[in-house]
Amino acid sequence: MERVGWLLRVFAVGCLLAAGPVVRDGAAGRAHASRDSTVVRPPGPYKLPAGAVWVHNSRQLVRALARTHATNIVLAAGVYNHHEPFYVRNGSRLYAARVGQAVLRAGIALGANSGGSGPLLRGLRFDVRDPRRTLNDNVIHVWGSASRAKILDTRIAGHGRIDAGIFVPQPEGFVAKRVVVRGFRSYGVLVDPNHSVYRAGLPYLLEDIAVSRVARPTRGSSHGTAEACFWLGSRGVVRRSSARRCGLEGIWTGSANTGSLLQDVEIDRTWVGIYLEHFTRGAIFERLRVGPHVRRGVNAEWADPSWGGRPASVDNVFRDSTFATSLVGVYLDEGTTRTNVTGCTFAGQSWAGIGNYLGIGNRFAGNNFKRLLPGAVPISLGHL
Repeated sequence: MERVGWLLRVFAVGCLLAAGPVVRDGAAGRAHASRDSTVVRPPGPYKLPAGAVWVHNSRQLVRALARTHATNIVLAAGVYNHHEPFYVRNGSRLYAARVGQAVLRAGIALGANSGGSGPLLRGLRFDVRDPRRTLNDNVIHVWGSASRAKILDTRIAGHGRIDAGIFVPQPEGFVAKRVVVRGFRSYGVLVDPNHSVYRAGLPYLLEDIAVSRVARPTRGSSHGTAEACFWLGSRGVVRRSSARRCGLEGIWTGSANTGSLLQDVEIDRTWVGIYLEHFTRGAIFERLRVGPHVRRGVNAEWADPSWGGRPASVDNVFRDSTFATSLVGVYLDEGTTRTNVTGCTFAGQSWAGIGNYLGIGNRFAGNNFKRLLPGAVPISLGHL
């Protein structure tokens, strides 16, 4: 991909400085944020369903999941281990008896070639170090029949040994709320059918998701194909979320990402805040806070001939956001079409607030460039 070269050049600059997380994982499970930042709500308590099947160990859990119909299953406090992932094939719903006290050392696969939809995971804590105990190296894998899957009030840790925290090639109606994802090699949360003509009937929803520490041991060695805290390839909504310590990019958008909404998102400690790839269209990005430990706040990929000369970013809007990035706030590469930046504040950039190289109908209004570094320009027509 065209982005490979410059991502690797950016990697050569050096390590970024540290910044505090939006969510603080303490005994009390309280949310914490600095002034004017987005508060990402942590996992919280809930009511258990009446008449559920209770399990106390892994053997009982496997037996309950083998039922041929959707079942409410409550996991008592304890550790649940298994030599392979747990399989939820018939739309069953799993609850921890108390939030965070049912600890799974193996992953979970939601879905099958056929079966019930609408599976649910709630209040669980995943602590997985062995890829052999996951499906395709993903702690939670949502596929096939598992449309309208939900993951709520859950913590997921991969200790830098697992590829992805949440991997969703079945994005239809997917919902994740109040989820903390930490320590993965390629993706924190991936929602992507991996098909440019896919059109979601029911968009996904990601709300109060805190993702951090997603990178390869050699940062940048994925050559732009991974190391993203969020990888979003379909239409959906993202609210009150954070991406921090991401190897290459906080949020990647592309594939069939048309008409999405991302609002109240914080991104820091990554090379690129948001990377718009083929094809990101008609999306609204608002009330973002990007930086200060980010070089490019937004990067729209160019109209690469390998994609038929079609631009990556068309009819997208960035508004009412703050970019405190070191090189450029928003960079729109060649061919970027009708992409608007309005009401945004730019601070600390050394090159330009906005880069608009050979853009087509891009528009900029009401932006604040008063805090650029000496020598930087508000809008540059040059190439990075």
